[in-house]
Amino acid sequence: MTPIPPHFAWGMVIDSARAMVNQPYIDIFLWTVMADLLTGIVKSFSKKAETKAKSSIGLYGLAKHLLIMMLVLTVYPLLDVLGFTQICNTVVLFYIAEYAISIIENLDVMGFPIPQFLRGRFEEMAEDSDKTVKTKGTKNE
Repeated sequence: MTPIPPHFAWGMVIDSARAMVNQPYIDIFLWTVMADLLTGIVKSFSKKAETKAKSSIGLYGLAKHLLIMMLVLTVYPLLDVLGFTQICNTVVLFYIAEYAISIIENLDVMGFPIPQFLRGRFEEMAEDSDKTVKTKGTKNE
């Protein structure tokens, strides 16, 4: 078990949590989560949506988003105080990218025009994901 650094104090974590208000990555992260929630709800009422609006699916999605938000907002200040700010920022940027992809996919289902270079890239990612799932599913472990 890694010992806690001698300079660590919970007051520092609270101060770091307060400072997150001025952290642009956190702001962008929270806005992308909200935009993904909104576009997901609107998409579920779209004619082209594969999954229609259901309370159980919506509740699951809301719980998932809230858990990710709570994870980021509670772990970020702690790791920041421990000196892992770059790792925190990397994780937040990863979630921003994931939510941005989800927003673009939602907009595509709703019928908004998506540039061809983005559409092609998403199709490649989906194919790569399918290949990965199939190869892992066929292994005898």
